[in-house]
Amino acid sequence: MSQKLEQQLKEVGSKLDNPPSTKDALVKLLKQAGVCLSELDQSPSASILEAMQPLLNGIVKPELLKHQDRDVKLLVATCICEITRITAPEAPYSDDVLKDIFHLIVGTFGGLSDTSGPSFGRRVVILETLAKYRSCVVMLDLECDDLVNEMFSTFFSVASDDHPENILSSMQTIMIVLLEESEDIREDLLFIILSVLGRNKSDITMAARRLAMNVIEQCAGKLEAGIKQFLVSSMSGDSKSNYQIDYHEVIYDVYRCAPQILSGVVPYLTGELLTDQLDTRLKAVGLVGDLFALPESAVSDAFQPIFSEYLKRLTDRVVTVRMSVLEHVKSCLLLNPLRSEAPQIISALCDRLLDFDENVRKQVVTVICDVACHELNSIPLETVKLVAERLRDKSLLVKKYTLERLAEIYRVHCLKCSDASSNSDEYAWIPAKILRCFYDKDFRSDTIESVLSGSLFPTDFAIKDKVQHWVRVFSGFDKVEVKALEKILEQKQRLQQEMQRYLSLRQMYQDGDAPEVQKKVLFCFRIMSRSFADPAKAEENFQILDQLKDTNIWKILTNLVDPNTSFHQACTIRDDLLKILGEKHRLYDFLSTLSVKSSYLLFNKEHVKELLLEADAQKSTGNTQYASSCMNILVILARFSPVLLNGTEEELIKFLKDDDEITKEGVLHILAKAGGMIREKLAVSSSSIDLILERLCLEGSRRQAKYAVHALAAITKDDGLKSLSVLYKRLVDLLEEKTHLPAVLQSLGCIAQTAMPVFETRESEIEEFIINKILKCNNKAGDEKKASWDQRSELCLLKIFGIKTLVKSYLPVKDAHVRPGIDGLLEILKNILTFGEISEDIESSSVDKAHLKLASAKAVLRLSKQWDHKIPVDVFYLTLRTSEISFPEAKRLFLSKVHQYIKDRLLDAKYACTFLFNIFGSKSSEFQEEKQNLAEIIQMFHQTKARQLSMQSDANSLTAYPEYILAYLVHALAHHSCPNIDECKDVKAFEVLYRQLHLILSMLVHRDEEVKSEPSTNALKDSIFAIVSIFQSIKCSEDIVDAAKSKNSYAICDLGLSITKRIDQSQIFIPSGTEQKNVEKQK
Repeated sequence: MSQKLEQQLKEVGSKLDNPPSTKDALVKLLKQAGVCLSELDQSPSASILEAMQPLLNGIVKPELLKHQDRDVKLLVATCICEITRITAPEAPYSDDVLKDIFHLIVGTFGGLSDTSGPSFGRRVVILETLAKYRSCVVMLDLECDDLVNEMFSTFFSVASDDHPENILSSMQTIMIVLLEESEDIREDLLFIILSVLGRNKSDITMAARRLAMNVIEQCAGKLEAGIKQFLVSSMSGDSKSNYQIDYHEVIYDVYRCAPQILSGVVPYLTGELLTDQLDTRLKAVGLVGDLFALPESAVSDAFQPIFSEYLKRLTDRVVTVRMSVLEHVKSCLLLNPLRSEAPQIISALCDRLLDFDENVRKQVVTVICDVACHELNSIPLETVKLVAERLRDKSLLVKKYTLERLAEIYRVHCLKCSDASSNSDEYAWIPAKILRCFYDKDFRSDTIESVLSGSLFPTDFAIKDKVQHWVRVFSGFDKVEVKALEKILEQKQRLQQEMQRYLSLRQMYQDGDAPEVQKKVLFCFRIMSRSFADPAKAEENFQILDQLKDTNIWKILTNLVDPNTSFHQACTIRDDLLKILGEKHRLYDFLSTLSVKSSYLLFNKEHVKELLLEADAQKSTGNTQYASSCMNILVILARFSPVLLNGTEEELIKFLKDDDEITKEGVLHILAKAGGMIREKLAVSSSSIDLILERLCLEGSRRQAKYAVHALAAITKDDGLKSLSVLYKRLVDLLEEKTHLPAVLQSLGCIAQTAMPVFETRESEIEEFIINKILKCNNKAGDEKKASWDQRSELCLLKIFGIKTLVKSYLPVKDAHVRPGIDGLLEILKNILTFGEISEDIESSSVDKAHLKLASAKAVLRLSKQWDHKIPVDVFYLTLRTSEISFPEAKRLFLSKVHQYIKDRLLDAKYACTFLFNIFGSKSSEFQEEKQNLAEIIQMFHQTKARQLSMQSDANSLTAYPEYILAYLVHALAHHSCPNIDECKDVKAFEVLYRQLHLILSMLVHRDEEVKSEPSTNALKDSIFAIVSIFQSIKCSEDIVDAAKSKNSYAICDLGLSITKRIDQSQIFIPSGTEQKNVEKQK
């Protein structure tokens, strides 16, 4: 075999000495040569080498090495590669010949781009051979620098994503070998490598870019100095390269493959982040953001300065820069929400939630919420709460967007709970926050109900799951949030009722056009429009809607307002309605809102059913908090959507017969609210329900008794007159037995409210019993030194219950103003406010007296809504001074009740004067709370004034001004706090009076900082004018209660005018004449 191969080699070599003239013959001969050479091993025997010699000499003849035909050149290169393999590591040719050989070989690499060509395999063999035997190193010895450059360029231009890994690996090996064996890296070669780097280059494949990065990674030590020099010169503007190289892109790719190379350019990159040139700074921000957003990219110690400065760019003076940083920070956190730098990034984001630009604030909300929705646990709860504060942002854009995103976060939380990956209620506060937005004029019920109905829960969430979340959420609601939900449902109820009425009327005038019906329809439109943010626009839209002829639309609207329509059906037909219209229809947005408001998507019969089941389940597990929450939601639904309780009669009676106090009380409250709606089916379900309710009126708790009386009235057709008459007789007879007095007194009071004709039949007996057998009873005091607020006696509690019963008897549901005898009750309350008992000679403890004073003061507050014109001035002042009771608990409870009643429009603003009595004797925290409550009241009346003045022709009516309370305050201070003007010469005696006036006047003029509002110049003028007018009016009048006190009033007014001038920095008010002299005296 060896001899035969030797013979073949000799023959081929002999023929190559005088190669054929035709291409085909030459190609055939070269292929034969290649086959022979491929069968030889490296370092063959001497005889083989001798036989090869003619072939070695013939293959490098100039006419072959420089042949013009591509196929011939490739075959020659193949043969030479085999020869270099066989003779390695010895060079088989002279330097000049080797140069020609490498030119030939490098030239063949251009064909590697054609992966489907017939010669591709031969080119790959040449490439792999060159890589395997490192023969390319000879090119360095031959100083073939240009050829090396050409080969690198060729590799980068032909490298393809379609290439098998072995091809790219061979290219990489050749390049690495050449770089590592080079004494110095030439600049032109470095630029060839760097020019391949960068994103979005249409002429560079991803494979070529990856190849360059791999080479840099493997040769980092060799390339570091050159790359650093290039980057530094580029960043300093000294680069003279002819190559179009984006040094930012170089940094980006080098950071990915060999970040240690870049440590030397950190100061320069930091400098770009700080430069005054906006374009450079923007590009640097984009680059650094991209670097830190790379997957699995942790910020090394060397790059910490850049990272710190990068986060500081969130405070850049240019909005575009801040927005760019935010966009990159989002990418960074989305790729790895739990990266070690996340806390730093989130902290920096929180600071920008107060950025002065609304678009930046909105983008910060976007970043935090996007990351939270991607990985809920990656954003601290406190951060999400900070985002929620943007619901009070001054920008409507930010507020509405924050609302949407918070709903989305809660939706993600619900999904986490459903797949058991989270069972925490840490996000249960979000629906409460959303509900509070109801009081924001920019939201109102339109937006809030839409969010609660459609955005708060996942679309495929079962009603059961929604109910469970509502129960948890509701258990954490405060009074404000509960009130907001009630207001939404109240508006919804009103609109649903009017919508049903309108649909009925529409059917009537469709059958025959009646002008009277048309008038009623227009009235319906006006009522329904009040439920929308823009009533005028809504009324116009209702009129356009009325003209639509499509019967499908009216059928859908009828079904939506039907309480028997299931949740799924309502969702489906609502979608159908909007599809019928199309997004471009002018009523699309209007009907989108109307279809939510008129439907039962928020709560329907399915919700009620699940709530009852959930209440039973929570009761069984002993979870009183959630069981109570279930019942409270049902009570609200019974109040505003009683029709939803139809069909629940058996479950309600079952709960009523149960021993569980929470569910029993809840059902009583439900029956009190919805009994009229379900009375017929209720009677069918249980004939003994009247007896159950009567027993609870006699023996239940006070709350049960209250609801039971109202339930009896609700479930009977005659408003309970017959049932309550029988019950009333038993209750009055039980008074003398003195058993179950708390419940009996409660029931009597509630009967007085609901059935006054029944109550009046034996009213005198009840009044006599309460006064003589309860209020006039003595209770010897214990150790007064150890008295505490919680140590009130049982007798004191009975007296409070008695007072409440008497008060309720003057607050019937109907015709309260025609009740006679209110003066007697007010005299009783006056005595208790004065002495702490009905008369001075009744003995009791200081604790009992304080409790009774508080109860009487609260009674006056309740009575004032109906009987304010009957309440004497002295009783009013005694009520105001309740805040001076020695027990701080009494003061806190009383002021809280005043604040609540005024905010709910149940109490005249003049009672706000009570906040100023003893306010400076409070602790710091209590002082701030009282001041804040007073500020809220003032702000509320400023808003009321603004609304009234915009509608009134008489803009000078002082009753619309919050400053009007000054008239009552001056009178109260003159009678109870002001030292005698003629006798008192000690200035310090007037200190508290001065501080009280200064506090209220500064809040009225400057609208204290707690109110979060700055008055305009016109508002300031109005306020100053009102204050001056009131003071001057008082000075021109005489005290009708006690003329001797007029001097006190005048002095207080002069002091008030002086204070007003001092706090009026704009000098709007300058007193003149007599007032000026009085002011001078005050100085």
